[in-house]
Amino acid sequence: MIPIQPPVDFRALFAVEDQRLLGLLRSLSTEQWKLPTPCPGWDVHGLALHLLGGSFGVISWLRDGFRGNQPPDGVSEGGFITWLDELQASWVDAARRVSPLLLVELLEWSTARFDEALQTQDPTAQVAHVSWASDQPVPVWLDHARELSEKWIHRQQLLESIGEPVDLRPDLAGPVLGALRLAYPHRLNAEPRERGSFVAIDIAGGAMADQWTLVCDGVTWTFEGADRTTLLATMTMSADQAWRLLTNNYRVSAHGPIEMSGDERIVSALARTRAIIGAPK
Repeated sequence: MIPIQPPVDFRALFAVEDQRLLGLLRSLSTEQWKLPTPCPGWDVHGLALHLLGGSFGVISWLRDGFRGNQPPDGVSEGGFITWLDELQASWVDAARRVSPLLLVELLEWSTARFDEALQTQDPTAQVAHVSWASDQPVPVWLDHARELSEKWIHRQQLLESIGEPVDLRPDLAGPVLGALRLAYPHRLNAEPRERGSFVAIDIAGGAMADQWTLVCDGVTWTFEGADRTTLLATMTMSADQAWRLLTNNYRVSAHGPIEMSGDERIVSALARTRAIIGAPK
């Protein structure tokens, strides 16, 4: 179950993320804007344009009540992913006439409007939809966390693209990872086990070392379960591997092996869990 009260005020964290993103983009050389990114078909310029489109979409929806593009009625999950990918690609293609300088100016302009739009929402209202965390409406704070995660993840991809290390400062990486991990109970619910069965996920090393324990009550999995009787599976990874695995940015050849053992179906579910809209890669 996803708690009604947010673990942190995610809305307050956007200012930190925006400052770091804008600082990064302002530092780029002309040639760096042309470098490829982990997002197929998008260079640094294209990925930054994608971020601008996301901000414009949130402002238009929350502030103005305007949804310019709607998915087809009755579309399947796979069809929705295809529709969304095509929508995002069309925006980036159309926006490529926007120069890097103007792009940064527009992103800066959007930050205050984005924040104002979020402030109109009650974080505890259970009306949001985050498909990788639940099939049912969830508290709005999780949608805020999803938006923050989107921005943070793409900034990590931009850093990688220019040959810089990712930014795992806990002030943002901690809340982001805490939100992404909520994909695990939703995924494991397809694999119910006897009451008291549990899974231990160790985040090893560094300032973000932690253990995530998921417990089954016989029907559903949660992080809050108290009755732990049978350890079914274990998983050990670093914070860097964790965010990468959960967002399709993990490659064993580049980021090292993740240790997993135990119940084969549970281990498979853990390995395939993603906190994004998209199939595991």
